[in-house]
Amino acid sequence: MRAYYQGNLEGNIRDLEQSLLRESGDVSLIWQLVRSYAELGKGDAAAALLERVRRDKPADPETERELFVTFCLAGNYQKALGILPLSRETGETLFYEALVHRDTGNPAKAVAALRKSLAAENFRPIAWLLLGELLAESAPAEAETCFRTALRQDPELHVALLPLGKVLLAQKHYKEAYQQLNRAQQYFPRQDAILQALNAALRGQPELLREQETPPVRRSITASPPTVKALGGAAKDIPLVRIGLAEGQSLITVKTGGPYVLRLPGEKPLFTGKAQEQLWAEARTGKLFLQDSGGKTLVIAAQPVVLEYQEPQHTTIVSGFSAEDRSYRGSIEFRPAPAGLTLINILNIEEYLYGVIPAEMPASWPTEALKAQAIAARSYTLAYLGEYKAKGFDLYGSVLSAAYRGVGGEARATTAAVDATRGRYLQAGGKPLRAYYSANHGGYSEDSRSVWGTSTFNAAVADKLLAPRTHPLSLDELARWIRDKPRSYSSVANLHSSQAYRWEKWVAAEEIRSRNAADGNDVGEVLQVISRGRGISGRINEVEIRGTQGTVRIKDDRIRSRLGGLRSNLFTIRSKLGKNGRPEYFIFQGAGWGHGVGMDQSGAAGMAQAGFTAAQILQHYYPLASLAP
Repeated sequence: MRAYYQGNLEGNIRDLEQSLLRESGDVSLIWQLVRSYAELGKGDAAAALLERVRRDKPADPETERELFVTFCLAGNYQKALGILPLSRETGETLFYEALVHRDTGNPAKAVAALRKSLAAENFRPIAWLLLGELLAESAPAEAETCFRTALRQDPELHVALLPLGKVLLAQKHYKEAYQQLNRAQQYFPRQDAILQALNAALRGQPELLREQETPPVRRSITASPPTVKALGGAAKDIPLVRIGLAEGQSLITVKTGGPYVLRLPGEKPLFTGKAQEQLWAEARTGKLFLQDSGGKTLVIAAQPVVLEYQEPQHTTIVSGFSAEDRSYRGSIEFRPAPAGLTLINILNIEEYLYGVIPAEMPASWPTEALKAQAIAARSYTLAYLGEYKAKGFDLYGSVLSAAYRGVGGEARATTAAVDATRGRYLQAGGKPLRAYYSANHGGYSEDSRSVWGTSTFNAAVADKLLAPRTHPLSLDELARWIRDKPRSYSSVANLHSSQAYRWEKWVAAEEIRSRNAADGNDVGEVLQVISRGRGISGRINEVEIRGTQGTVRIKDDRIRSRLGGLRSNLFTIRSKLGKNGRPEYFIFQGAGWGHGVGMDQSGAAGMAQAGFTAAQILQHYYPLASLAP
């Protein structure tokens, strides 16, 4: 087991095989080997061991289910059919039964099994995708609904975009077909089928190409910037923070909430304006051009220009860099650069947190959880001041740092939590703690050294209702722990997403190839995805992707994106073979949502509901830190 957690899966298999020769009746060793063979894609070897277990325990439904699934994934359909009917039928086993029927040329039986599976367990994106594919020719409208459902349940299921585009074409919905197919081409640029479908859309509606080439028009903001209750004089001793809202923008529109000035940082005003004025900020040849709504140029500068108010209750609406217009407290800085405008929001930390906490945690959650979140976010902010100084700001205005939606996202309960904890933060090593947090750690958090390779005083801790581990779980124990969904504060009803605590994701082998090729690592057709080391929680800190044209290793938090947008690094790996005997899909069964370091937001809410205070919650998740002041 030590070899496996150190990244040597093959060495671990050799050790287990030797142990099994000495103790041939040890079922736990057999199951460990089954899981290890499955990760390497050796389905036949895993099945042979499971058949051995089933001979000894023919009535065990878990062994029966696992053997059936293993046969299905390995493409051994005759043996899979020979096990049916199962003693315990579930939505999952019905889905695998549908796979067998699909791949053995029985589409009607496959459709019937999929419908029955989805009636039992509606949330299964891959099942909706397969049902859509089977219905595409005979019932394109229903297939369209299936593909949309699959993408709604899993927006990262990009392989659904091409078949969705095709059924839209079949129904002569050319414009949306063109849009969906363009999205598909972004993810799979080398697929001839996508280009053929795009050409079909253009033949049906030639003006689509002209629409795409039409330059964007300057937007007008019709709403009025809201007035807010500001800290005013109480903010004079609170540090300011600079939030990078957007980079590389060609055109930004803003609307002022009160009388304002435009100035170079620290200098006299360049221009004085009125409330409800609309300004356009444009980057050209490394310079900033600020114009009014009539097109008159107010300022041309090669340096940053700040829009600020004398009265702190005024806000600014910003449009042009996100899907929605947003209002922000404080000042707005326009920073010209060769690549375009950088937009920065400058305000005090406490009022910044007003917009962060409700974006990070539902305002309806227990008060003590909101307070814990406020203190953790304040600590994180203080620790990151100056982090992106070369870019002109301290933190990103997105999940790259912390989610931040400005005034529109503020809520009374979260503002009260920020005010109730004003100035309080966590410290460790004599500095503000980089207090990381994520949506759900699945029952066990991870040490930052395992996730990012550096120590940040964020230690691995078990959920308060689960036992701490003195040693890593075996691969079989980990797989069962993920599958069994142990009760914890991270899984309290109404305080977590069921798809955050435990999840399953099918990722097409072509998707993994495409994502890695986009990063300059095209390994060809993907043959294996192998874990190369885990932390105490079971989170993988490195994977190896083997393909027909090479091998690449991926470390740390990049693993999630390079393997298809996984929710966390805490997962097991299996593969589903296609008709050519090579992996068609990789199947990841996992736990948690996010990096898993620091505070579990769902767990904090569960603890708060159970009566724990914010201080107790923080002490649990950050045992190496203390509250200050």
